[in-house]
Amino acid sequence: MDTMRKVLRDLVDEIPDEKIGKAIEVLELLSEEDSDDAWAIWAEFGKDAIEGRWEDASERHDFYLYGLHKQSDHGAV
Repeated sequence: MDTMRKVLRDLVDEIPDEKIGKAIEVLELLSEEDSDDAWAIWAEFGKDAIEGRWEDASERHDFYLYGLHKQSDHGAV
C-alpha cells in the first residue's frame, strides 16, 4: 500500500462511525442530484441540432472540446 493510501486510511479510521455515516448520506444525496441533472442535460442533446454535415467535423470537435487547432503540414499548431 502506498504511503498516501495508508495515511488516508488511518485518518478515516479515526473518524467516528456516526460522522462517516452522515458524510456518506450527504455524498449519496449529492450523487443522486448530480445524476438527475446530468441525465436531464443528456436528454436535451441533439434536440436543437442543425441538419447537415461538416467536412472537417473531427477538427471542429477537437477545437470545441480541447481548444486544439488543426495542425499545419509541418506539425506546428
